[in-house]
Amino acid sequence: MTLAPEVLWAQRDNLVYLTIQLTDIHEPTIKLDNDKLHFKGKGEHEQRWYEVELEFHDQVDPELSKQHLTARNLHFIIYKKGKMGYWPRLLKNKNKPHFLKTDFAKWRDEDDEDDEAGPEGQDAFGGMDFSSIMNSAGGPAFGGGAPAGEEEDSEDEEMPELEEAPGAKP
Repeated sequence: MTLAPEVLWAQRDNLVYLTIQLTDIHEPTIKLDNDKLHFKGKGEHEQRWYEVELEFHDQVDPELSKQHLTARNLHFIIYKKGKMGYWPRLLKNKNKPHFLKTDFAKWRDEDDEDDEAGPEGQDAFGGMDFSSIMNSAGGPAFGGGAPAGEEEDSEDEEMPELEEAPGAKP
C-alpha cells in the first residue's frame, strides 16, 4: 500500500513552490508534465512507498522548472506557462486533498508582490524609520528619555529591604 506524503505549496505571479515533505527519499520517480506532477518513491525511516499525483490548475513549463532533492525533502520551483498571474488554487480539482498544505514560510499574497520588488532593507511602510519618530516623541514610554523638565537617572536607586508579612515563616 502506498501512502501520500505531505505536500507544501506557495506561489508567485510566475511560479509555484512545491515541497514534498519526505525524509530519506530513495528510488524516486519524478515526472513533470505541462499539467501535472507525479512522484513515487521510498521514504522516511521505514522506507515505505509514497506516491502523489497533482493535476495543476493551469499549464506549467517543465523545461524551466527545477527540482532539488535533499535528505529532508524534495523541493520544486515550477514555472507557470502562458498567462501569468495568481491561481485561485494549486489543483484543477476544487476538492483539496488532506495531504496538501500551504507553505506559509514562502507564501505571498498578490498584494505583497510589490513589497518584494522594493529596494533592499525597505519595509512595507516605504522605508520610514519609526525609531527616530518614537525617540523624538519624548518620554520613557516612547524611548525618548525622561519627560521634559526631569533629569534622567543613570544609576539604579537602592531598593529598601522587604518586610516580612505577619505570620510568615522564615
